[in-house]
Amino acid sequence: MRAFLVVVLAFGLVGAAAARTPAHRGALTLKAPKATSFGHRIEFVGRLVPSRPGRRIAIFRGNRFVAAAALRGDGSYRIPVRLASPGPFRARTGTLLSKPVTVRIVPRLQASLVGAQVVGARLTLVARLEPAQAGSLRVRILRDGKEAQSRTYRGVAHVPLATEDATGYDVSVAAVPRAGYLSSSRTLHVTLRPALLTVGQTSPAVADAARRLAALHYAVPSLSETFSWDLVESVYAFQKVEGLSRTGQMDTAFWSRLAAAPAPRPRYYQPADHIEVDKARQVLFIVRNGQVSLISPISTAGIPGYFTPVGTFAIYRKVTGYDPSPLGVLLDPMYFVGGYAIHGSPSVPPYPASHGCVRVPNFVIYRLFESEPYGETVYVY
Repeated sequence: MRAFLVVVLAFGLVGAAAARTPAHRGALTLKAPKATSFGHRIEFVGRLVPSRPGRRIAIFRGNRFVAAAALRGDGSYRIPVRLASPGPFRARTGTLLSKPVTVRIVPRLQASLVGAQVVGARLTLVARLEPAQAGSLRVRILRDGKEAQSRTYRGVAHVPLATEDATGYDVSVAAVPRAGYLSSSRTLHVTLRPALLTVGQTSPAVADAARRLAALHYAVPSLSETFSWDLVESVYAFQKVEGLSRTGQMDTAFWSRLAAAPAPRPRYYQPADHIEVDKARQVLFIVRNGQVSLISPISTAGIPGYFTPVGTFAIYRKVTGYDPSPLGVLLDPMYFVGGYAIHGSPSVPPYPASHGCVRVPNFVIYRLFESEPYGETVYVY
C-alpha cells in the first residue's frame, strides 16, 4: 500500500509540473505566408502568452538574426522582413522559441536577348536566377514546336542563338528549384529579320519596325509590309535622334538600336504643350504635357545665304492647302515668325536644304496642321 501511494503521488507531481511549465515559461507562436517572391516584404506575426508588453521579439534564421520588434499590449507582434531565403525561421524571446516556419521563395528569373534579332547577327540569351542558390536554369529552344536544344545551367546562362536563317522560334527558360524555392519560367519569342531592308521591299519586318517606331512616338505612315518612301522619312528621323548614319535603310545598326532605344525627351518643359525644332539633329518634336508625343524629320536652311532663325516664337498664321511664296509653294504652312513656316514638302532630305523654312514630310503636315493651334509656342534651337 505504501509503495502504491508513492507511485500515485509521484505521477501526480509530474502532471502538475507539466501543467505549470507553459504557464510559467509562456508560449510563443510564429506565423508567416506560405510563399512569397524573392526580395518581397512580408510580415512575421505571432503572440506571446502570457503577454509581456514591450518585450523584444526577434526573428532568427538558424542562429542568424533577421529582425526584431517590441511586443504589443495584447501580446501580439508584427515584424516586417524583406525575404531572400526560405528559412526556416524562428521567433525568440529570452530562452523561449517558437516552432520553425518556412516561407517558400519564388526566385527572380531574368532573361533577355542581347544583340540584334537579324539574320547573321550575333544574338545571345542571357538568363540569371536570383538568388543564385535558388537552383539551376533549364533552357529549351523550340523551332516550329519541336525541341532543338535543351540544357541545364547553374545560376547564369549565356547561350548563343542560331541566326542563319529568318525563322522564328521560342526560347523557354525555367528555374529548377532547390528545397524551399518554387519554380518560375519565362518564354521569349525570337523573330529574325532580314539583315537589310530598303525602300520598295516587302516583309513582315517592315510593319514590325513601323509599330516600334510609332511606340517611340515617331511619325509613321499607315502600317504596311512594304517599305514606302514615307517610312524612309520615319527611319531618317530615328537615325537622326539616335546618332546613326542617315541611310534611310533598316540595317543591322538600325535593328539593334531600335530594340533598346528609349523615347526621346524634350529640351523644354514649359509651356507643357509646344513645338521644338532641333536644327542640329534635323528633327521636330511635338510636346504634350511635357512629354514628346510626335517626332518628325525636318530640313531647315541649307542653301548659301539663307538661314532658319533661332529663338522662341509662336504660330501666328496658318494657310490651308498650297500657299505660293517667292521661294516656292508651301503646303499647309504654319508661320511662326515673318515668312518662316513649318510646312509640308515632297522633298525632306536628311540634311539642311531649305531656304529657311522648316520642311516636314507631307504625311506629317496633314497631322500638324489640324493639331497645332494659333499661339502655339515654337522653340527653334
